[in-house]
Amino acid sequence: MSSQAHRNRHRTEEPEGESSGGMERWLLTYSDMITLLLALFIVLFALSTINLKKFEAFKSGVVTAFSHHAHPLTKGGTGLLNQTSLVTHPGTVVAPAASQGTTPATQPAPGQPIAAPLPQIGAQISAALSSQGLAQNASITTERRGLVIRVLADKAFYATDSATLGSTGARVVDTIASVLAHYTNNVAVEGYTDDQPILGGPYSSNWQLSAMRAVNVLLRLVRTDHLAYGRFSAIGYASNHPLAPNTTPANQALNRRVDVVVLAPGKTRI
Repeated sequence: MSSQAHRNRHRTEEPEGESSGGMERWLLTYSDMITLLLALFIVLFALSTINLKKFEAFKSGVVTAFSHHAHPLTKGGTGLLNQTSLVTHPGTVVAPAASQGTTPATQPAPGQPIAAPLPQIGAQISAALSSQGLAQNASITTERRGLVIRVLADKAFYATDSATLGSTGARVVDTIASVLAHYTNNVAVEGYTDDQPILGGPYSSNWQLSAMRAVNVLLRLVRTDHLAYGRFSAIGYASNHPLAPNTTPANQALNRRVDVVVLAPGKTRI
């Protein structure tokens, strides 16, 4: 009777042990899952954090390696990998930044017109006029309003009361245009006369004469020399703003002139 009771007690207690072991197993599975998730988050965090110094060192090493050894697929090539700059599109070269926060430099393509400082343009126009033997027909000065290329009317136009360019005046304008073609600076063409009234001819006033002289120079620049229309403006000042008092024939000759005024980069008007 006692052995039978012992067997019955053993059968009753055995399922309880199995139930207790099952509870422990799911706890182990849960703890393993939490551990794996923690490891995943650590790896993701490590991947999202970049050591800038190590990255720059890696980049420099790659550029140096490829610039000294041609790629086996490009026989004898000295291609893009030999350059330390990256070309993003034609005409714009972006150099790699030397350090964090450096802005890439942008340069125009060779032959592309640019806006240039006035002394640079003035020196080139002076040299161009000298090479053509025209230096005595124009003077170049830098004023507050811009670079002024001054052409005396008596040397540029056919007659005193004429607005038609003569052969010398046309050569002077074409020589100026050969330099301006390389730049994008805006240009104002100004016509001036002396204070003597006009007697006969197609123009009834010095206003009309000075304005037409400026317009004809402008048209020569854009039609014959093919410079962009949008860069230019023309204005006539008649006898206003004389260079010298209109008291002698020599002074009057100085006041009869056309000024080609090259504006500073970014400036659209005087």
